[in-house]
Amino acid sequence: MSESSTTSYQNTVNQTANKNAIKTKSKLELPHVLLMMLIMMMFACFLTYIIPAGAFNTDKDGSMIQGTYHAIAQHPVNPFYAITLILNGGIQSAQTVTLLLFIGGSMGGILQLNSVTKITNFMIYRFEHAGALPLIIGLFSLMAFIGFFVGGDQMIVFVTLGVILVRRLKLDPIMALAITFLPLYMAFSVSPSGMAKIGQIVYPDVALYSGYGGRAIMYLVFLVVTLLYVIWYARRVIKNPDNSMMTTKVWQQQNDSPSNSEVNLEDSTVSWRDIIVVSLVVVTPIILALGNGLLNWTERYGNGVFITVFGLSFVLAYIVKGQRPSEMVDGFLEGAKPMLVVAFAIIMANTISVILEKGQILSTIVHGLTTQLDGASSGVVSVLVFFIATIFNFLVPSGSGLMSVMVPILQPVTTALGVNDQILLTSLSFGGGLGNLITPTLGATIGAIAIAKANFGSWFKFMAPLFVIWMIIGGVILYIFTAIGWNGGI
Repeated sequence: MSESSTTSYQNTVNQTANKNAIKTKSKLELPHVLLMMLIMMMFACFLTYIIPAGAFNTDKDGSMIQGTYHAIAQHPVNPFYAITLILNGGIQSAQTVTLLLFIGGSMGGILQLNSVTKITNFMIYRFEHAGALPLIIGLFSLMAFIGFFVGGDQMIVFVTLGVILVRRLKLDPIMALAITFLPLYMAFSVSPSGMAKIGQIVYPDVALYSGYGGRAIMYLVFLVVTLLYVIWYARRVIKNPDNSMMTTKVWQQQNDSPSNSEVNLEDSTVSWRDIIVVSLVVVTPIILALGNGLLNWTERYGNGVFITVFGLSFVLAYIVKGQRPSEMVDGFLEGAKPMLVVAFAIIMANTISVILEKGQILSTIVHGLTTQLDGASSGVVSVLVFFIATIFNFLVPSGSGLMSVMVPILQPVTTALGVNDQILLTSLSFGGGLGNLITPTLGATIGAIAIAKANFGSWFKFMAPLFVIWMIIGGVILYIFTAIGWNGGI
């Protein structure tokens, strides 16, 4: 066979293989994030037809009164009406979306300056003898520290930092989420600051920041376990990329493109301007964390302080880099672009909760879950509340929303069964916060996955074993703290 014939034959084989790979890949890919949200909305409509509607009587403050549940006429929500409720979902999520766009524009605009990429390449070159793990542990620890003090959907903008790092390390988008989104949300869900912020919204009887020592211990336990799991997964992928949870290798193939691979890591021409810009990226959330934890900025000035601090960092970064005002505006708009899909996802996720509320089936679900507590011991009750909150969080993926619905119903029951308010708050925080990381109805989770260009199926496969571990650890912690009579004294 001639050389030209051999080459032609090989090209044909390669093209056939590529076509087969594309076919296989298309079978495994999940729908776009917005299509997923639309499917979830339609499923919520379906639930309003099959779950009996019900309601609790309420007091003058609008809180549900335990023991007053009764059936009411069915209020099904048809798909056409559900579409009109997107406006209601947008109104509910207006603050989150506004914060996300402004903070995303600021952070994304800073990343447009390429200083972070240059420093990342330089650090990988300088520390390549130590391997990828020190860099992974470093970013994970920084995010966990920030999450100890500051939380909220707007924090998913930091996923972009994870994407930059894991691309240079030739890992997968799951790792980008695992070293940014995961520690941020895990930390805020179990930290004293996170519980205090959520608890004070709907649980003013519990003193602000009470039980700090006990909750700090819980935080450290979850932190160590989560970090060990992330390190375990990182080592598996480093050793063999086929161990990645991703169902397709498109992301990795993109990383092997010339734009990503042909970067001279030995280029150590990092200027003082780049160092200042990267310092702003690192220091800005720390300033927010300390300002929120020590000076109570968000309580005094509201969440708008996030826009102020990130905005000042953005402007300062562009001044340091010597950029013109027009370039500053272009950078901000370019940085905000990836947040548009995230914003739509958050609005549609909130619409799901609106649909369930309009169908008046949430009370029925709460009633069905809480009746399982009767006759259990106090330690078992605290664990069951954790599990119940995790299940209910799928329908109401909001810490304050979940507590607003469940606290008035659960408090009389748990008090009668020997569970104090501190344990109840902790159980609900565990269920509502940790459950958010695997909840497809939470806009932040879907948004973070979209930023990393991962997919929910792969993320769920990665998170499922860790979540089971969390459930076991959380249950043991709650049982022990209930058994020793912890009431927030430490």
